[in-house]
Amino acid sequence: MLIFSTLVLCAAFGEVATGLVVPAMPALGEIFVKTPGTVQLTIVSFAVMFAVGQLFFGPFSDRKGRRTALLIGATLTLIGSVTAAMADSIWLIVIGRAIQGLGAASGYVVSRAMVRDIYGPEGAAKAMAALFALMAASFMAAPLVGGFLLEVSSWRAGFWLASAAALFWLASSLFVIPETGTPAPASETEAVHSVYLGLFSHKGFLGFMLSHSIGYAGLYCFVAGAPFYFIDSLELSPSAYGIIAAVAMSGFLTGSTAARYAIPRWGMHRVIMVSLLIMLGAPAFMIGFGLSGLLPVSVITILQFAFWFGGGFLAPNTAAGVMMSHPTAAGAAAAVLGFVQMCAAGAVSWVQGLIYDGTVYPMIGMQLALGVITFVIWVRLKRHTQ
Repeated sequence: MLIFSTLVLCAAFGEVATGLVVPAMPALGEIFVKTPGTVQLTIVSFAVMFAVGQLFFGPFSDRKGRRTALLIGATLTLIGSVTAAMADSIWLIVIGRAIQGLGAASGYVVSRAMVRDIYGPEGAAKAMAALFALMAASFMAAPLVGGFLLEVSSWRAGFWLASAAALFWLASSLFVIPETGTPAPASETEAVHSVYLGLFSHKGFLGFMLSHSIGYAGLYCFVAGAPFYFIDSLELSPSAYGIIAAVAMSGFLTGSTAARYAIPRWGMHRVIMVSLLIMLGAPAFMIGFGLSGLLPVSVITILQFAFWFGGGFLAPNTAAGVMMSHPTAAGAAAAVLGFVQMCAAGAVSWVQGLIYDGTVYPMIGMQLALGVITFVIWVRLKRHTQ
C-alpha cells in the first residue's frame, strides 16, 4: 500500500502542479501585463517538456531501472518548482515550468510502467483504474487549493507547495520505492528508434494511444480555457472558480472509480465505447443549451462533470491497452503515450489562448471537435485492438 501510494504521488505530480497554478493565470496576466496567449505558455512549456521527457524516461527506465529514473525526475521537479516560485518575470516562470515538466515526466511514465511490473497483464487494467482514480482526486483538489492560496497569499504560494511535494517525492523515491524492473545490458536491448518504430507500426497500439491522447486533450480545453472564462469574463473569484473546477474534475475521479467495476462486467472495449459517447454528448448538449440561451454556470458545471466522467471512464482502459500491446517495452509504450497526449494537451492549451473571445464556445466547441475525432479513430482501429 505504501509503495502504491508513492506511485500515486509520482504519477499525479504533473497534474497537481498544473492545477495549483491554473487559478493564478488571469492574475499573472495582470501582474506581468501579458495577454492570455502569453500566459498560456506556462502550461504549454510544461506540457511540451512533460511530453519530451517521457520519450527519454520511458526507455531509460527499461534500461537503467525505474527507481533511478524517479530520482532524477524528483530532482528536476524540485529545481523547476523553486525557480518558478522565485521568478520575477513571466518568462522565468515559463522556464521553471519547463524544468518542472521535464522532471514530472519521469513520475508519470515510470509509475505506469511499475504498475505493469507489479500487477502483470491480468491485474494492470484494474490497478490502473485505481491509480487514475487517486490521481484524479489529487488533480480535482489542486485548483481548489490553488484558488484558496491565491486569495490568502500570492501566486507564488502554489509553486512553493509544488516544491514541497517535489521534496517529498524525492524522499519517497530514496527510502520507499524498490526497483521493480529488470534492467537489461545494452547488448540485449533493442535500439530505442527500433522500439518506437515498432510501436507506431502496430495498429492496436495506435488505436489505444490515439483514443487516450485526444480524449485527454479534450480535458485540457477546460483546464486552459475555464479560468479565463469564469474569472475574467464572469468575474468570479479564484476560490469560486476553484470550486467549479473541483466539481467538474471530480467527474474524472467518479469515472475512474466506476471503470474499476465496469471493466470486469463489460470488458475494456464496451467501456471505451460508452466513454466516447459520453464525451461526445456532453459538449453537444452544452452547445445546444448555449444556442437556446440556457447555459448558466450550473449547467456548464454539470455537463463538464459528465465530460470529465467520460474521460475518467476512458483513460484506465486505453492506458492499460497501450501497456498490454507491448509488454516487453512497457516503459517505451508509456513514454509514447505520455508524449503524444501531452503534445496534444499543449497544443490545445495554446489554441485556447489564441481563440479565447470572452465566451464559453471556444472551450466547448473544441471539446466537441476532439470528441468526434476520437470516436472516428477508435471505430476505425477498434478491430486491431482485439
